[in-house]
Amino acid sequence: MANSPESSRKRARAADRQLRHSQAAESPRGMTTRSRTQSIANLAAKAARTESSQSAGQQQRRSAMATRADNGSEADSAETGVPEADHADHADSGSNSGGDEGVEDDVLTVDIIRDAKSDDELLAKLSLVFSDPCTLARSFPQADAVLASDCPVDVVAVRRAYNIIFSRASEKVLDDLRMLTIGAVSMLNSEPCDEHTNQMNAVLILLLNPKISEYTLPSTGAYLFSDLCSAILGQPPAQRSALMRYFTIDDGVCADAQPSPSAGSPPAKRDAQDTYSPVASGTSPSAQTSERDGKSTPFGRYVAMFQSYITREVNRAARSTLQAAANANGTAPAEQTTQKVSLYMLSGGNSSGNGNASNPNGHALPVVAQCLALMNNYNNAHAVVPYSAFYNSAVNEHIDIKEDVPRFRMPDGLSFCSYPFLLSPTTKSEIIRIESVILMRTELQDSFFRAMFSGVTCPYLVLEVRRDSLVRDTLYQLELKLSQDLRKQLKVRFVGEEGVDEGGVQKEFFQLIVRDVFAPKYGIFKANDESQYHWFSPQSDLSKDTLEEIRLTGQLIGLAVYNAVILDIHLPPAMYKKLLGVPVTRDDLRDVDPALHHGLMQLLRLSAEDLEFLDRTFEVEYDNVGELRTFELIPNGAQTPLTTSNRELFIDKYVEFVFDKSCESQFLAFKSGFDRICGASYVRFMRPRELELLVCGCSDLDFAALEGSTIYDGGYAKTTKVIQYFWQVVSEFTDELKRKLLFFATSSDRVPIGGLSKLHFVIAKNGGDSDRLPTSHTCFNVLLLP
Repeated sequence: MANSPESSRKRARAADRQLRHSQAAESPRGMTTRSRTQSIANLAAKAARTESSQSAGQQQRRSAMATRADNGSEADSAETGVPEADHADHADSGSNSGGDEGVEDDVLTVDIIRDAKSDDELLAKLSLVFSDPCTLARSFPQADAVLASDCPVDVVAVRRAYNIIFSRASEKVLDDLRMLTIGAVSMLNSEPCDEHTNQMNAVLILLLNPKISEYTLPSTGAYLFSDLCSAILGQPPAQRSALMRYFTIDDGVCADAQPSPSAGSPPAKRDAQDTYSPVASGTSPSAQTSERDGKSTPFGRYVAMFQSYITREVNRAARSTLQAAANANGTAPAEQTTQKVSLYMLSGGNSSGNGNASNPNGHALPVVAQCLALMNNYNNAHAVVPYSAFYNSAVNEHIDIKEDVPRFRMPDGLSFCSYPFLLSPTTKSEIIRIESVILMRTELQDSFFRAMFSGVTCPYLVLEVRRDSLVRDTLYQLELKLSQDLRKQLKVRFVGEEGVDEGGVQKEFFQLIVRDVFAPKYGIFKANDESQYHWFSPQSDLSKDTLEEIRLTGQLIGLAVYNAVILDIHLPPAMYKKLLGVPVTRDDLRDVDPALHHGLMQLLRLSAEDLEFLDRTFEVEYDNVGELRTFELIPNGAQTPLTTSNRELFIDKYVEFVFDKSCESQFLAFKSGFDRICGASYVRFMRPRELELLVCGCSDLDFAALEGSTIYDGGYAKTTKVIQYFWQVVSEFTDELKRKLLFFATSSDRVPIGGLSKLHFVIAKNGGDSDRLPTSHTCFNVLLLP
């Protein structure tokens, strides 16, 4: 086959690509040198002469195989009308990746790499394949027909091939492999492939190189990895989706067995084990903190590979910025100082709008993040790894929120906020807080300007309520407020009571009104006795007043989020899913009604005779304020019996009834109230679980974290005996007593998102030694100890 016309044509095409590639090296985008390319071409010619000296019997066998292959392809083309080049794209999917039989001799397999008898022969093989993305895409074909339908590349074979290369080859070969890889990526970005429709095969093979994230361009020093990401983004959507699917294929990382060398082959060097992870070598521990979830899966390892690039560049930028600030001040960089950076600064700008050339790789961060966005979208649809695998610890540690949030609001602004999957719930909650502060400040300024022309205008959203008519007073006053008034800072006054609301009064207000709204007497929500979650009571023909009360409830939750108040409410995860437009599932019914969920799942285990005995139809009964009513799940449901063939449909329709049909008007009113406050905020980029944490806080009572973050004032310090005794006693409290202490000091027993370390808690000295009991300023979270 080495001397066949088809093989000669492909060699000529590869040589032509090498020539064009060497010419491109003179341009700024060139990634190799002419001399390097010519040397590789010379090695290829030398290898061809070596092949021509093979035994006559072997050449005859290869010629016969080539003749059969050519005749077969011509016959297939004549019969099917498919061009021969298209046959070549798919012919290898059923070939044997472990040997040369049935595989074109200008593609790579494990045996070809393992059987190379010298560096020159190995380099010649690599140069022929890497100089043509089409040939690279056909390399390492998957022999298993079932696996080939999911991924045409044998990723286990690719991993083993790279292991062989990096364990045996000389430094010169490894350096030439780097240059060949750079050239292949350059061609993927600049030249459309006219013979192979799936260049993602070549991209996958390049990504499996354990050094791919370390290769740099000779001219600029920028990392090649971003150019490879550009090649991914440049492909059609169908090809990008295919690559995401390829990422889920077993890559053999846990397999430590390697095929033994064939007879006559030199023994393999064992400088490296035959195990390999796509995660780039040199990944720092900090890069693996937030992304460790899911690394046991192939998809998770690819996620970690892209994360490692972002982590490295963010940390590099933070260190250089800290050093630059220290140099400007003439001091050494402060230890344990977290330097904040923005994506705009990393991408070549700074706060003054001037370019920043100190980091040639920063401009590529958005490209890498967009590739991670593709993976995140695929993971959202298929749940391959936990979504926390996409949190990036370096971004969350160093993000300059005050800089990024305003730029995010610009039409074309560069901001980490554009990639919410990278951000942890704590960071997102801080973004929402900064958003609220900016809007409150804007409304405060506008109020002063409006007062100059249209009279006195209150700069705050003031609610004056009576304790015995809390819901009615609040509903009446919110109805009179304009949308711009709702964006002002909230101030609450209880009629007949003195005091200025600096935060503590509004906490008490939300606690009281939420308790009233969710009380059974209002009939808006119904709590399940087993799960204790509240869900809408099924009602039809709701009055306007009832819908307004439901809308008020949504507004109250939105106001609490906007004013950073944590609520003591128990809404199921399905509520947060529906607020964010995420579809609910059968499993969500377990939280709303565990008994109903269990009963519906039991239907899947019943036999046809059991279902016939139940005598059920596609009709459900529900309690409508004491009146028993029925609802048909499908048209003519009362006459449609439940059978084994339609029970899946019955369950799906029942779940739809619980979450949609039975409470459609209630939920729409609730959501309209919530969206009136939070519809345009960063809340819409949160996940359901993150929104739940934002509204209700977390349940982790880690008082050791609270002790570590507490601020001391008035003469107290961490080493003061009174303080040491205080924490010693608190550490022995039960969870109930700890919650009471939180409520006493902050007027809320809820833990903020991110844990108690995020709570601004102050312990101050209350005068001299005395017999007075501890007191507190709940508005400022200050505990006063005598």
